[in-house]
Amino acid sequence: MARRCKQLLFQARLQGLFLFLSALFCLTTGFASSRFTERQLEALKKYAGKTYWVAAEDGKVPSFLSAPSPSATAFLPAMKESFQITEIVEGSTQRPYYYYKVRFDAGREGYIDVDSFLEQLNSTLLTVDPDRGQKAKAAKEAQEGSKREAWIRAQPWPEQVKEAVRKRQAVLGMNTSEARAALGKPNRIVKIKDANPLMGQQEQWVYQNGPVLTFTNWVVTRIQPTEDKAQ
Repeated sequence: MARRCKQLLFQARLQGLFLFLSALFCLTTGFASSRFTERQLEALKKYAGKTYWVAAEDGKVPSFLSAPSPSATAFLPAMKESFQITEIVEGSTQRPYYYYKVRFDAGREGYIDVDSFLEQLNSTLLTVDPDRGQKAKAAKEAQEGSKREAWIRAQPWPEQVKEAVRKRQAVLGMNTSEARAALGKPNRIVKIKDANPLMGQQEQWVYQNGPVLTFTNWVVTRIQPTEDKAQ
């Protein structure tokens, strides 16, 4: 009878140990499948809907996947290419478990696991356009160019003068205001004192690394290149 009781007690303990190990396995796999808490997932979702730019570090750019799986085909985006995170998705049952789904400007879609994205954020993945300064400068120059062109068209100048002003060149027959419009303010103005008084008043406008304009009675009568400056 005592032996039978010992056997039953051993079986009960064995069964209890089995149930405990099963519960522990379910608990740990449950944690592994979720990996992030609800609060963490909500924080990760805040990156969605925003635009990012690809940058190189030591000549290398981050890779993306064609599907939310580590076994999916990888591809490299173009340097400085931009993309937008559209959503966070759950991947396969193997690590990593969460991916950002992205859409590049060219229309291609891809995936990058959350950990890789966060690791490379602000190094190979930027939150600002690396060419923003250059693009802003180009946009400003284009805007100023459009305004200048409209202003030139509105002037009562001969067509050849307008074309010269567009090209920022001087031509014979220009007056002083037209020359300023074409070349800007001269670096130096020299009065020609020994000029023939019958010809009228003469002066020279000297431009650094540019031409020397000779005005007679405030009209361009001579254009000398930089290397042939009059003394």
